[in-house]
Amino acid sequence: MSEIGSKYLFQCKKNYLDNIRPSSKDRFDKLGYQILVEIAKDYFQKGEIEKFSSFFQESQYTVNLWTAHLILEYGNSSEIIKQEAIEIIERYSTTPLNVSLANEEKEWLIKEGY
Repeated sequence: MSEIGSKYLFQCKKNYLDNIRPSSKDRFDKLGYQILVEIAKDYFQKGEIEKFSSFFQESQYTVNLWTAHLILEYGNSSEIIKQEAIEIIERYSTTPLNVSLANEEKEWLIKEGY
């Protein structure tokens, strides 16, 4: 894995432990959020959105959820990748394991028109 890919995974873990989530209302103010956005934009500017979407395979520390949000909010991807991102967010929106996370994801889906 590349250095930037490792940095992305470690930042997702840190965000998870710091309770920074991709749909929380205060996320824009958090350094952890801003770091992930910069990493994602680096992938996107290099034309590596498909490479970035490979993080969909990693669910630990909500890596796949972060990846889905970053692609939908900042990337310019194919419809197939967008649909996969939406499906990941929809799965999290119904999880009984973390009700507050599920509610944030439900609100995000409604707000964004999905």
